[in-house]
Amino acid sequence: MSTRHYREARQGALHRRVGRLVVSVFSLVSMLIGVESSGPVEAASNGLWSVFPTTHAGESPRPFVEPKLTPGKAYADSVTVANYTAAPLDFHIYASDAINTPGGGLSLRPRTAVQLDIGGWIHLPYSTLRVPAHVSSEVPFTINPPQQATPGDHVGGIVAEDLQRTASKSGSVPVTVVQAVGVRIYGHVAGPLHPGLALPEMSLSVHQSVAAQFTSSVDVRVAFHVHNSGNTVLSPTATVRLSSPLGTAATKRFLVNEILPGNSLGYSLRFSGLTTYGHLRVEVSVVGEGAKARNASTVWTVPWALLALLVLALVLAVWLLVRWRRRRGARVQPAELQTADTVDV
Repeated sequence: MSTRHYREARQGALHRRVGRLVVSVFSLVSMLIGVESSGPVEAASNGLWSVFPTTHAGESPRPFVEPKLTPGKAYADSVTVANYTAAPLDFHIYASDAINTPGGGLSLRPRTAVQLDIGGWIHLPYSTLRVPAHVSSEVPFTINPPQQATPGDHVGGIVAEDLQRTASKSGSVPVTVVQAVGVRIYGHVAGPLHPGLALPEMSLSVHQSVAAQFTSSVDVRVAFHVHNSGNTVLSPTATVRLSSPLGTAATKRFLVNEILPGNSLGYSLRFSGLTTYGHLRVEVSVVGEGAKARNASTVWTVPWALLALLVLALVLAVWLLVRWRRRRGARVQPAELQTADTVDV
C-alpha cells in the first residue's frame, strides 16, 4: 500500500476498514511462516519456544508424531511446549490440518479456520496454556478418527500460538504480528493404499528476442502442476525434458517436496539459449513411491525474421534472374531481324 493510500486511510471509514484487513493479512502470513518447514523435519522452534513430541524415559526423541490409526478407536499421546525465555509465555493451543503452500512447503491452517481432516479429530484438554520461564510443559491429546475415516495418510499438527502479539506500524496502519510454532502429526489410517500422481495442467511458452529472430536460439518457460491423486503422502522425482528434431535440447530433474493427498504443487522452470529447429517438445514425468504420471506438449519455434529475409532474398534473386534474361533477350532480337532482312527470296 502506498503512502498516498495511507494518507487517504486517515480520511475515511472505508480506508480504515482496508487498514484492518491489512492487519489480518499480516497476522495470517506471520502465523503460516511460523509453522512452515520444507526441509528435514526436526523439533519446530522459533528460538523463543518450541513444540515437539514428548519423549519419555527409555524412548528415542521423535521429530514428529506418527500414529497408526483405526477408525472409531482413540489414540493417545502428548507434545511438549518448551519456553526458552526469561519470562512466562501464554499460548493458544490448537490442532490443525496440514496444507501445501505455494512455495512447496508444508504449513498448518490458521486457528480460526475450519479443520476438515485430522485437525478436527484431535482433542486437547484446554485451549490456552501458560508456560513459565525456562520450563517445558507437557500437553496430552487424543486422536479420534471417525468410523468413515478414509484409509491412508492424514497430516496435521498441534500449534502453540503466542497470545502476546507484537504490534508495529507500517505507515499509519497498525500491524499485528502473530507468531506460532507447530509440530507435525503424520496420521496413518489402516486400509488399502492407492498412491497416485497426475499432471493435469502444463504450458510451454517460447520467447525470442529481436536478435534471436535471426537465429534458432530461444528462451523457454515450462509451467506445470503436480497433483497427488492418491491417499498417501508422496515426494516424487520430476524430470523435464526438452527436445528438438535433432535431439535433446535440455533436461532438468529435481525432487518434489512432500505433496499431501488431494493437494497440488505448481512449478515454473526457465531454460535459456536453447537451439531449436522447427519445433520444440517438452515432456514432464513425475515418479513417486508406486505412482507415476506423464504429460507432453509441442510448440513451433520459427525464426520469422530470418525466414522473412530468406523469402525476400529468394524473391530478389528471381526478380534479378528474370530481369537479366529479359535484357539478354532484348540484345539478341535486333541481330536476328537484321539477318532475316539480307536473305534473298
